[in-house]
Amino acid sequence: MAPRKKLKYATPSSSSATKKSHSNQQQSQPTKYGIQHFFQRHSQSCSSSHPKLSNYPIPPSSLSFTLDQCNALHNHPNGNAPNSAASTLPKPKAATYPNTDGSNSRTTEAYKGSQDIPPQNRITIDMDAAEDNTTYISPNISKSVSLDLHRFKFSPGMLIKQSQDDGGDEITWKISPVNERLQAKSKYMPQVTKELADSSKMNSLSIRPCSLNKTSGASGKVHTGLSSPTREATETSFSANRVGLKGEILFQDMVSYGGMTDGNSSLASRQSPFRTPPSLSYCNEGLAIEIECNEVTDQLSLRQHKKALLELLDQVENVISSEDSVLSGNNAYSSTVQHGNGNETTSRADPLVHRVAPDPTKRLTKSTLKQNFLVLEVTEKHMPVDSSDVQCPYKVLRLLDERGGEEQSVCLRGEWFYSVIAPGDTVNVIGEFDEQGKCEVDHENNLLIVHPEILVSGTRVAASFSCPRRTVLDERLKSNDHSEAALIGTLLHQIFQAGLINEKPTINLLEGYARKVLHKNIESLYACGVNENDMLKTLVEAIPKILNWIILFKSSQDSKVPIVDFGSDDGLKELRITEVIDIEEMAWAPKYGLKGMIDASIRVKVERMRNGIDEKIVPLEFKTGKIPSGQPSTEHCAQVILYTLLMSERYQQHIDSGILHYLQSDQTKGIVVRRSDVVGLIMRRNELAHDILKASKMQQLPQMLRSPSMCRSCRHLNACTIYHKVHGGSTESSGLGDMFDSHVQHLTASHCAFFRQWDRLIDLEAKETQLLKNEIWCSHGLTRDNSSSCISSIVLDALNGLSDENILKDSRFVYRFLPQRLPRCNVYASNGDSLSAQPSPKNDLDCTLKIGDYVILSTESGHQTIASGVVSDISHSHVSVSFSKRLRLPGSNSFSEANRLLQEVWRIDKDEIMTSFSVMRFNLVQLFLQCEQSSHLRKMIVDLEAPRFDSGCIFSQDPAISYIWSVKSLNGDQRRAILKILTAKDYALILGMPGTGKTSTMVYAVKALLMRGATILLTSYTNSALDNLLIKLKAQGIDFLRIGRHEAVHDEVRSNCFSAMDIQSVEEMRIRLEQFKVVGVTCLGVASPLLANKKFDVCIMDEAGQITLPISLGPLMFTSKFVLVGDHYQLPPLVQNTEARENGMGISLFCRLSEAHPHAISALQSQYRMCQGIMELSNALIYGDRLRCGSLEIAKAKLKFSSLRAHASWLRKVLDPTRPIVFINTDMLRAFEAKDSKAVNNPMEAYIIAEVTKELIDSGIVGEDIGIITPYNSQANLIRTSVCTISVEVHTIDKYQGRDKDCILVSFVRSSENPRNCNSSLLGDWHRINVALTRAKKKLIMVGSCKTLSNVPLLKLLMEKVNKQSSILNVSEKDINLEEHKRCCQGIHRNDIT
Repeated sequence: MAPRKKLKYATPSSSSATKKSHSNQQQSQPTKYGIQHFFQRHSQSCSSSHPKLSNYPIPPSSLSFTLDQCNALHNHPNGNAPNSAASTLPKPKAATYPNTDGSNSRTTEAYKGSQDIPPQNRITIDMDAAEDNTTYISPNISKSVSLDLHRFKFSPGMLIKQSQDDGGDEITWKISPVNERLQAKSKYMPQVTKELADSSKMNSLSIRPCSLNKTSGASGKVHTGLSSPTREATETSFSANRVGLKGEILFQDMVSYGGMTDGNSSLASRQSPFRTPPSLSYCNEGLAIEIECNEVTDQLSLRQHKKALLELLDQVENVISSEDSVLSGNNAYSSTVQHGNGNETTSRADPLVHRVAPDPTKRLTKSTLKQNFLVLEVTEKHMPVDSSDVQCPYKVLRLLDERGGEEQSVCLRGEWFYSVIAPGDTVNVIGEFDEQGKCEVDHENNLLIVHPEILVSGTRVAASFSCPRRTVLDERLKSNDHSEAALIGTLLHQIFQAGLINEKPTINLLEGYARKVLHKNIESLYACGVNENDMLKTLVEAIPKILNWIILFKSSQDSKVPIVDFGSDDGLKELRITEVIDIEEMAWAPKYGLKGMIDASIRVKVERMRNGIDEKIVPLEFKTGKIPSGQPSTEHCAQVILYTLLMSERYQQHIDSGILHYLQSDQTKGIVVRRSDVVGLIMRRNELAHDILKASKMQQLPQMLRSPSMCRSCRHLNACTIYHKVHGGSTESSGLGDMFDSHVQHLTASHCAFFRQWDRLIDLEAKETQLLKNEIWCSHGLTRDNSSSCISSIVLDALNGLSDENILKDSRFVYRFLPQRLPRCNVYASNGDSLSAQPSPKNDLDCTLKIGDYVILSTESGHQTIASGVVSDISHSHVSVSFSKRLRLPGSNSFSEANRLLQEVWRIDKDEIMTSFSVMRFNLVQLFLQCEQSSHLRKMIVDLEAPRFDSGCIFSQDPAISYIWSVKSLNGDQRRAILKILTAKDYALILGMPGTGKTSTMVYAVKALLMRGATILLTSYTNSALDNLLIKLKAQGIDFLRIGRHEAVHDEVRSNCFSAMDIQSVEEMRIRLEQFKVVGVTCLGVASPLLANKKFDVCIMDEAGQITLPISLGPLMFTSKFVLVGDHYQLPPLVQNTEARENGMGISLFCRLSEAHPHAISALQSQYRMCQGIMELSNALIYGDRLRCGSLEIAKAKLKFSSLRAHASWLRKVLDPTRPIVFINTDMLRAFEAKDSKAVNNPMEAYIIAEVTKELIDSGIVGEDIGIITPYNSQANLIRTSVCTISVEVHTIDKYQGRDKDCILVSFVRSSENPRNCNSSLLGDWHRINVALTRAKKKLIMVGSCKTLSNVPLLKLLMEKVNKQSSILNVSEKDINLEEHKRCCQGIHRNDIT
């Protein structure tokens, strides 16, 4: 998304200036981002055309809500009205709106959230006081509402063009260009879909005054039939057109009302501790609701094509975006205020799909699993409870079934009324819809899950009652805290689980296992500063209690059946464990929006005294502490109840209770699931999901707890106070007094701006990952994303076997997966022309996954998450994943388990949550701490202070400098770079251009620093780049420690890991750590417990130009001086979100510092890779003639053929040794690109590449010396299948950075009959082109269409430079054997289906 400037609206006092500003903006020419500017100009012209809308007083009756008695009787605890900016106006009857802090304001004059908006960013609009109450204001909020502007995305069908008559009574929003896109694409859809796209052009939204007695046909409004004809209903309606199937939020908070006391006689006798809010009135007696549909009969025939339309809309949902006026603090939205028999506030836009009459044969009449709905409209209404004047609020949601395209409705009553739901949200309804498509959710019936795509940990939901802000920070930050108490709990859990699954556990067995887990966690012991003997003593003391409990509950002796208390209602029950189904069971339940890791899943026999035996599955939660005050804590009970929901979904059976055991007090409690508890916990989960989403989209956290006694010991105190400060919080608003000041008083305005910017950029990038991650568990999606970070349609290798001897390796279970063989459709017409993209061969697992990546394994069909593991091996034909325990499908037994595993089709996804985003935010927080190290880094990175260097004479007495001058193999550039490092006081930047020997330079720099006695931290983002450097250090005899997972470390350096050193004690580990002067670890691996409290003299970061700034910060926290080595002219950091990339996330720390302080750079310009001709091409396009050949031998290097046997003349020209560069132009062939969904490839180019490769090998060039590069994964797969030689490496450009070959072939892929219409962001990226052109040592062969590529400025210059060398070779149909090409393509197709 392109960057946009925020509009500024002036107050009426500066209306002239505002008009002038609007006028100027209207005259400006549209840019390439013209669609949002177009909307801005029209919005501004609308607001400037209403000079009459000024501050008119409003009669008290004009906005009255019939809630006076209700609010007077039942005040919300936080319902104090804030100071209103419009307090001089007559006050209408109070209606309560949510403030930004979650409290309710008792006035409608102004919203509390608006008080924080600067006057220049406000727009004030008042309603006219006309007696007929027909004053209409759109699209802004009426009644003196201050608006903050937040950008939101247009969705298909959004109406952007407006016109208005002088009367001002009606505004018509006409169709947007998105519908033009729909019509253009509809030729690929059924004809009826085209008609639907056409019909949307004929419909525009007319917003006009209306009453409760009228139904607006355009909006499909929801009405209510009143149970009492003498009392008018009060209705507040919010709607929006479709925001996208991903559920992009337009509006955050809706109107909510003050809390009410419990007055319902039907409530359960036991008060639930999880009710949210704690006291409500359930007004569901005698309420008759009638929802009337606007039946568009002429659209009935289009019903079956709605799903196809929704799939089409997915392709264009993010086409355009604009600015919208949004309430500060996310208050209610409104574009119409109408007064009459009832009061109504409506915000409405053209719905995505016309409302159609419900079809009884298609309407769902039973509970649906993971069936998500898009919220189209939220309507708030009030109905009288009885003959009294007390009004009870409820909500009606108008929903769109994202899978079937049908509309349905849900009524929220009782405490569900307070659910925060807005148009554009995604919800899951757990309940039954009647034949009219209606469902009621209240205290007794059904559930509503808001944002089900956000899977919230059950542990975090349970812990969020005390402080939601802390829980959101837990979700967003990855902390490096190492706690002894937490470690003891973890170890005891492992011992308890080991005893639980053992058939005959003994004291000796558990003590032996305790020693084993201690050795396994020795690094954590070191980080906590705990001696293993002391820890072993603690564990051994707890083992008898563990063993006694296991024997008591698992014993088959009838005389000693344990009795468990299940509470006052269910009493005492005899309970025995008959089977331990699983331990540490990973359970994800998208149905409830929950996930969790269950301590143990057990099968038990429960016998109520003299009432029979019941056998069932229950979760067992193990707590190492003592039971608080004789009763289980609310938090622990909540965990168990949520685990029952997870297990109910996982095992597809009702689970109504769980077991909670406290080790220290040796007490076991039964937890019974009650409806009231589930409702309260689900509502808390919904609120937490909303808080998490709000934090990720708007960087707004829940309010601070304002309790110094509790906050003082909070693990997030630093992060909490920093977030509060940077977002405008003060000492007073924090409630912490001097404690707050001591944590943030050092932060300046520029620091706060820097933090806000990068926090937002991280969230934008995380959003892209979350969209991909949703595919893991959202089976309702209409399309599947072909993400390169996942592998789908794979099966277990049956030949490898599933026995322990085949899969058990190093106490881990390793499973091997292969592609599933499926038939494919034809892709070529009879004349040989390609109709669609050649499908990537199914036996090719090309993706971005690599060894050491954390992954999640799920079933392909049911999207059921099974386990998490680590990639231990991967190739184009298989992938092996290491798990901590055996794979098991829920519900399988020992006899059927192996067969079910082999029959299942699987999917593997990279677990992004385990990687970078939480680490990024944590690093960002660390940069702004009040400490010496953070202060120094802030000066360098945020304030951009100039780095310091030792000046003056050369230190002749310095052995390091003397050594550098004595090394003969170093050239002048390398020597100067090392001297730059040695003389740096703060940091140095080494610009390593392609082939200039930067790795060798770093090796000698390390040796020189070691001569000074320095300790060195070596790091890079990837394991491969780091290990490449360490391998060269090892060749030089330099000892080092490699920190990292065994699977991810290169074979040649695994012996330098602690896992290979047989460390037996914490003290031995401490001694060995002190002996190592050089430590190697990836940027994300610095969270290792081995680095706790560790400091280094120098940090050297390789490939720094490819690492995002927040990731770079992690290693820099361990050192006082750093060296960044990279080349920002090659690939920048990989950023997938367009808006984040364009707003600076693609700028690495290396690039930021090099542009700010060029004198800190030492450039390596003598290259030892490319011959003269190839180097000159790169010089002309990128480096401005700064590159030079390191020797004459390098400059004149040529490919050496044993024999040239090419029969075709064009192949002889291609292989001509005197031509270092050849461009094969395909314009004379029908070599057009082919597309299939998101895949782009070029079969003709693949054939040419294969022919050239074959001739190279036949002429004596070894396959290992040939490399093939292409920008697109699909083309790489196609070429890999076409080229028979396995030794020839075929990769995308991104995977080839840092690598080289004697001969490189490049396939550019893009070729079109209309070259001007062929745009490519990959080919337009000069960083990637630079990498592609600088991988070849002796020969560079490129294949592509000159006409198409010349539309890209840089590639046009490339064509010109190659043409000057007479190196463009035009091939025609006479040169290419088309019959052979067809047979080759058919062979690929046959191989793909066998």
